[in-house]
Amino acid sequence: MTDPIPTDIVIDCDPGIDDAIALLLAIACSDRVRLSSITTTHGNVGLALTARNACKVRSLAGRPDVPVHAGCPRPLTAPLHDAAHIHGDNGLGGVDLPDGEGGLAAVHGVDALIAEAERGRTLIAVGPLTNVAVALIKCPDLAARWPRLVIMGGGVAAGNVTPAAEFNIFTDPEAARTVLTTTEWPENARPVLFPLDATHQALLGPDWIADLSASGGPICRAVAGMLGGYETPSTVERGGKCVHDAMAVAWTIRPDLFETRPARIDVVTDSGTARGRTIADFASGEPTADVATDVDAPAFIGWLKEKLIALDALRGGDS
Repeated sequence: MTDPIPTDIVIDCDPGIDDAIALLLAIACSDRVRLSSITTTHGNVGLALTARNACKVRSLAGRPDVPVHAGCPRPLTAPLHDAAHIHGDNGLGGVDLPDGEGGLAAVHGVDALIAEAERGRTLIAVGPLTNVAVALIKCPDLAARWPRLVIMGGGVAAGNVTPAAEFNIFTDPEAARTVLTTTEWPENARPVLFPLDATHQALLGPDWIADLSASGGPICRAVAGMLGGYETPSTVERGGKCVHDAMAVAWTIRPDLFETRPARIDVVTDSGTARGRTIADFASGEPTADVATDVDAPAFIGWLKEKLIALDALRGGDS
């Protein structure tokens, strides 16, 4: 039996601590996914920092060859705001990664996404959906070209920025509505949505973080350092840290770890307390996404640590 051909992916992100871990996980699983490019947007911190952080993370992982494309610096119509109070002023929990090799690619992030769709890449979007929405507006037939879109965003039961809204959706609800309510996705390639309802099921506790730091080299120590400075009000009372974005990457490699249900998605864009709310109608006969509902948390947590330690070993451990 021959090994499966890796799935070509592009990650649209706003690094961000959990974005950084998602990028590292993708690179650690190069036998299953081949990271073709990275696009960045505004979000956890401003665009200049998200682009710089993506460049630093790819170099930390030994992949300075992966192009990083800076995309949209602000939401479609909403005021710009960030989550630096959660991710730190530098977006990486205060961990100062070396600049590494290479700079930004010249092509704008939206144009890079369009080109990647035309090449048949799977898109994993783990930041505000501005870049993806602009790409769909620019090329209305683009949805039919992406073999799969995996999104981290939303909260069906509750949010984390407001009681109703999750950060990625709340930051640009107009973009999220453009992406998540389109009916142009092929039925067998509906977006897969990872809301807080799923990502909150897997918590990395203090022992997990300490063991990761002690078991690996520079990559594991950097991840442990970032997690040490990562306190979110929605999870701190639960005694652990969530790596929301890594789950979206994990689904492309280990779908066996997750359960999904089809649902018709809507996003509230009105002003008021419900703005940014993600509505999932699981009873609809016309679903627009497959929503992650359950996670094998112990298996996911153990597998994530295993892959990060293996990436460190591949990079030379304590070098």
